[in-house]
Amino acid sequence: MRSRSWCSAALLLLAGCGGPHGADPFAYNRSRPLAVSDAGVALAGRKVTVHVVSYDGGAGRVNAFVLVPRAPGSHPAVLFLHGSGGNREDMLVPAVELANRGVVTMTISQPNDAANFGPLVVNARRALDVLSQRGDVDSKRLGLVGYSLGGQTAAILAGDEPRLKAIGIVAGRGASVPVYWIHRAHAHLFFEAGTQDAVVPHAQLVALMHAAPGRPLVRWYPAGHGMDTRSMQDMVAWQAQELR
Repeated sequence: MRSRSWCSAALLLLAGCGGPHGADPFAYNRSRPLAVSDAGVALAGRKVTVHVVSYDGGAGRVNAFVLVPRAPGSHPAVLFLHGSGGNREDMLVPAVELANRGVVTMTISQPNDAANFGPLVVNARRALDVLSQRGDVDSKRLGLVGYSLGGQTAAILAGDEPRLKAIGIVAGRGASVPVYWIHRAHAHLFFEAGTQDAVVPHAQLVALMHAAPGRPLVRWYPAGHGMDTRSMQDMVAWQAQELR
């Protein structure tokens, strides 16, 4: 499972593995302007403001929310990736909880094509660029949380995005492409999964965990694919601790 030899030409065409000379299949032009647009504050709380934002992704505009702590200073930042069929609203609850702890958070709307990870990964990498360029973000303390399809994307980024320090993977499927890339991970990893998941088979959940290097944190919850409140709270607390 951890060998590069199984990486077929078909996977290369899907941008799943490195090219013949170690080229990054998810490379993108980092000099291309992000063209960030902030449409203003959608919600303003006592500790956090929620901004409606968009930026140029890999192939078109990406809609996002950026949640900013009111406290001054340089904050860590965490990007949240939703599951298949979702959008930027799906991950707002944990994003708000983490922002209340002093972390700049961002949720984005992604395509829903698990057969083509290219746009998903590039959109996420450019979202990290957006966060890194903010004056209130410490670019050396970046985290990521991905759920379901977003968890597969997070697994790829774990092996392809060196800026990330802490990566949470929730209910992530152990498909061949994420399994290949997570083997290269250097960030701290936290896997969450439900014992009653009827969407991703247990063997697929375990496959992704077992492909990760080292001894990542793994927790199982008595929940279905949608997970539960406890798992969200645990992920928020872990990210806050890891990024301090």
